[in-house]
This record gives sequence, structure tokens and C-alpha cells, in this order.
Amino acid sequence: MLVSVDSVFFWIIAAVILGVIELFTGTLVFAMIAGGAALAAIAAAVGAPFWLQIVFLGAGSVASIWGLRPFLKQALDSRGGPGPVLGTKALEGSEATVLEQVDSSGGLVEIAGDNWTAYPLEPDQLLEPGERVTVVEIKGATVIVWRQS
Repeated sequence: MLVSVDSVFFWIIAAVILGVIELFTGTLVFAMIAGGAALAAIAAAVGAPFWLQIVFLGAGSVASIWGLRPFLKQALDSRGGPGPVLGTKALEGSEATVLEQVDSSGGLVEIAGDNWTAYPLEPDQLLEPGERVTVVEIKGATVIVWRQS
């Protein structure tokens, strides 16, 4: 049984290249094909003819794409999305009470017991003390607010 070292290296290089491509795509498809190339490298190492190496490549790739990829994808997707919203971003969408008139030159609102400098979302909007508003955005230590309907 004669082992072709060139074939083994060819399949190993193919698997590495496919693995690098997978790093840029993140689809897990190229990783599964790289697994098929690794199987073909093993087949080449034990002296299988080239046509059988191709069969191992195809069978290994298809089997891992249909059998392994869904489980890996589910495991990666179930790691959870972004964690809880923290900091000032958590205040966006919350309610505030106007303490001092808010117009295009500014004003003062209270959000969860804290006072914030505020500007209306639309420059022509005038918000009077006591009105309930919604925090649309926070820019530094200033909030942009909108009158609730």
C-alpha cells in the first residue's frame, strides 16, 4: 500500500484554507467542508485511491452539514444575545416629569428621582412643568424628550 504524501498535504492545506475562510464567514458551512477535507486526508494517509478520497470529502461534508451543523448552530445561537441594557442606555424609553419648562434652549426633567438637563426632540415643542414625557435619547448628561400622547 503506497501512501501519497502529496495527497495528504493537499487535503490538510485545503482543510486549513477552508477553516480560515470559515473564520471570516461564521456560517459553519466551510468548517463542515474542512472536516470532510480532513477525512479525505485520513483516507489519503491510509493509501485510498483519489476517487475514494473525493467520496470521503463529499460524504464527510454532507454528513456534517446535515447532521452536525444544526446542533452547533443552535448551541451558538442559544448562548444568548446581548445582555441586559445597562447605564444611561437603560433610561431610553422611560418616563420623565418636566420640572422646569423644556424648549429649544433647554429645561429640566426628573427621571427616576434624578434631575437631567433636557431638550425637546423637535425644536418647536414647548413642554410645561408637570407634563409626562418619554426619554428618546441620552447624549452625555443631556436627555432628548418627547411629549407622551
